[in-house]
Amino acid sequence: MSRSFILYLFLLTVLCPSAVFFANASEGKTVEAPNKDKKKKNFGCFEGEPTKYCTERPKTRNKRPVKVQISIHLLDILEVNQLERTWTVRAFMYARWKDRRLRFKPRDYDNLSRLSYSGPRAEDQLIRMWTPNLTVINHINRRDSEKSEVAIRRNGTVEYKEIFTVKIRTKFNYRTFPFDQHIATMEIEPFTEIARFVRLVPGVRKSGNSSTLPDTWSVGEFKVKFTTRPGARYELSSDKPGAWLAPDGANDFSLMTISLGLKRDYINFLTTRILILFLLALMLWVSAIGWNSERRSIDWPWEVFLGIIFFSTDAQSMLPTLPYITLYNVLVIEIFGYALCDLLVWVAGARLRIHGNYETQLMLKRLRIFAIGPLFIITWWFTVYAYNYHF
Repeated sequence: MSRSFILYLFLLTVLCPSAVFFANASEGKTVEAPNKDKKKKNFGCFEGEPTKYCTERPKTRNKRPVKVQISIHLLDILEVNQLERTWTVRAFMYARWKDRRLRFKPRDYDNLSRLSYSGPRAEDQLIRMWTPNLTVINHINRRDSEKSEVAIRRNGTVEYKEIFTVKIRTKFNYRTFPFDQHIATMEIEPFTEIARFVRLVPGVRKSGNSSTLPDTWSVGEFKVKFTTRPGARYELSSDKPGAWLAPDGANDFSLMTISLGLKRDYINFLTTRILILFLLALMLWVSAIGWNSERRSIDWPWEVFLGIIFFSTDAQSMLPTLPYITLYNVLVIEIFGYALCDLLVWVAGARLRIHGNYETQLMLKRLRIFAIGPLFIITWWFTVYAYNYHF
C-alpha cells in the first residue's frame, strides 16, 4: 500500500509538470505566432521596406470603389502665358481616404492616436502605403511640391495635405480679343486607378480662391466639378499591346475639374492700341472737312494711313498664331476698309477739280463727312457689341 502511494506521488510530481509545460508551450505557439505575423504586417506599413500587403489597393466591402475625398484651394496665380496657352498656379490640396491596414493601437506609439509625417518623412511614408496617385492630367510638367504632410489616425483614416506649384495647359479662345474671357481649368485624376476602383468626392462643400489677381487679368468664380472622363482613357483588357476595352463607360476615370474665370483687363490695351487706331481713323474723317486756298479738297493724309499700318501690325503679337480671326483683326480690317473708301472718294474729287466742277466736289466732300465717316464709327462700335454678346 505504501509502495503504491509513493509510486503515485512520483508520477504526479514528475509527469504532470511536464504535461503542463508542454501544454503551455503548445498554446503559446498557436496564439503567439499569428499575433507576431499580424504585428509584422502592420508595422511594415510604417517602417522598413515597402511590402505588397501595404501598397496594393485596399479591399472594400462588396468591392466598392475606394472613396477619396479631395479639395483644392487656389493660393495664387503666378502667370498666364498667352503664347503657350498655359497658366501657372500655386495651390493647396487636401485628400482623405480610409485604409484599414493602417489601423494601430495608441499604446504601440507612445499613446498617440494620430501619427503625423511632414517633408521627407511624409514622402518616405507614402512609399510604404497605398495612395490614389492624384495627378494633374493637363499639366505641362510634373507639379512641384513645396510642402507635404501625411496624418494617419488610429482607425486607418489617412489625411494628405500638399502645397504645390504647377504649370497647366488650358484652352484659350481669343475670338473676342481684346475683350476676351477664358475658363482656365485644372484636371485631377487618380492616375493609376479607374473609377470602378477609386471614386473622387468633394472633401469640403466649396473650395476657395484667395489668389492675387495677375497683371492684365481679373479673376471670376472658382468652381469644382466631379465627373468621369468619357471615352478618353481605358485600361488594357489583356497583356497584348493595343488590346483596349470598349468605351462603355465602365472604365472611365474619376475626374475632378477645377475651373476659374479669367477676364482681360482691357483698359490698358484700349488706351495704347485701340484708342490710337480710332484717333487715326478720326483724323481721316477730320481731314475731309478742310479746303485749300483754291477751294479744293486738301491732299489725302498718307502719313495718317502709314500710322494705321504701323500701330496695327504688332498689337496681337502677345497671342499665338491663331486659325481664326479675332475681334481686333475685324476692327483693323474695318479701319482699312474705311480708309480705302475715303481714298477712292477723294481720288474721284481730285479728278473732278481738273474740270473745275465745284458742285460735284462739294457733294463728294459731304459724302466723306456725313456718310462714310459716321458709318465707320457706327460699324466699329456695333462690331464690338456683336462680338461680346454672340461669342
